[in-house]
Amino acid sequence: MTAAVVLLVVAAAGHAAIWVAVINRTHATGWPHSIVSKIDKLFFLLLLAPPPMAVYWLLSVDAPSLMPWRVFSSTAANTTGILALEGYLGLCWISAVVILVQRLRWAILQNGSSILRFHRSRSLATNILHSPDHPHHAIVHLPGNESLELDLIERGLDVPRLPPALEGLSIVHLSDFHFTGRIGRPFFEEIVRMSNALEPEIVVLTGDLVDKTQFIDWVPDTFGRLKARYGVYYLFGNHDLRVDYRRLQRVMVDCGLVYLGGCWKVIKVRGQPVLVAGNELPWFKPAADLSTFPPRSEVPFRLLLAHSPDQLPWARKGDGDLLLAGHTHGGQIRLPLIGPVFAPSYNGVQYASGLFYAPPTILNVSCGLSAELPLRMNCAPEIIHLTLHGGHG
Repeated sequence: MTAAVVLLVVAAAGHAAIWVAVINRTHATGWPHSIVSKIDKLFFLLLLAPPPMAVYWLLSVDAPSLMPWRVFSSTAANTTGILALEGYLGLCWISAVVILVQRLRWAILQNGSSILRFHRSRSLATNILHSPDHPHHAIVHLPGNESLELDLIERGLDVPRLPPALEGLSIVHLSDFHFTGRIGRPFFEEIVRMSNALEPEIVVLTGDLVDKTQFIDWVPDTFGRLKARYGVYYLFGNHDLRVDYRRLQRVMVDCGLVYLGGCWKVIKVRGQPVLVAGNELPWFKPAADLSTFPPRSEVPFRLLLAHSPDQLPWARKGDGDLLLAGHTHGGQIRLPLIGPVFAPSYNGVQYASGLFYAPPTILNVSCGLSAELPLRMNCAPEIIHLTLHGGHG
């Protein structure tokens, strides 16, 4: 019986891995929100249904019959239904092993340490974020919820092809504001103040800015006050489809921000030409056309923006030097030892947050600043401040 219990626990983990993977990848599609939300409900029912079934099965059958060599044998089942259930049990065992191996592989191989010069993290939480004078949804005050915390992540990157003229270039990366009204506007005004205090040369916003149309009115007092010597650049994410995004775009541009959705521009930074380009796929089409990029001999540095880290192949194909993305929220809830579980990506949680190097492109993924449901555990909102240095290539 003890061995059967262990095997059922492993199977439950594999079952959860299967359906979490399905949910993560559903949210990586360009399907309408109404369809995705219905699929979510179905998937969560499937995710939660088997535990009581497993207990019933454990109490109703002979424990030795649950051993793998019995489940996979031709005599393990005497009806088609039981055969199907035991076949799925075997699939869950395999899934549990695969996800464990995959997590270990990612931990060993998928990191950006080879191009990371330094990494510092410190809390920027202040009393203003917790003041009762600033309205927030009750959920943000739950014990352990870090939605009103704020971390400053500082990374120094060795960028192999960074022109000498751009040595020490300062970029602030902000993502996933999700203006829903569940977190009050003063929180976002504080983020703007802190970003400006860093005196960045470039600021980028990588999508999911406004969830409800009425909060477009927040833009002038938030995004409109961001400051950067060479411009503030932005694109949209999937949640921006829920609002009048054309109006949002007009307001953003009127406030002096530069829209990069599906296009590219050459800007001058310290007198040096720099290509900046955007990709909002799969929700807004098309992405910036890689075939029209000017040659590297004319514009030697390429800074690319995407809402989703799933667009890393696009950046690599475009010979991008640095890709900034968000969308995954770092998982929002990170479990001890396990880390993030949910991340709306075709790659699952592989690129949930952090720094990755897939030559020739460096990928920086932000945990974001908020969410539709403002619930964060072990995953505080973050401002990312990047400093670029000449690399070794």
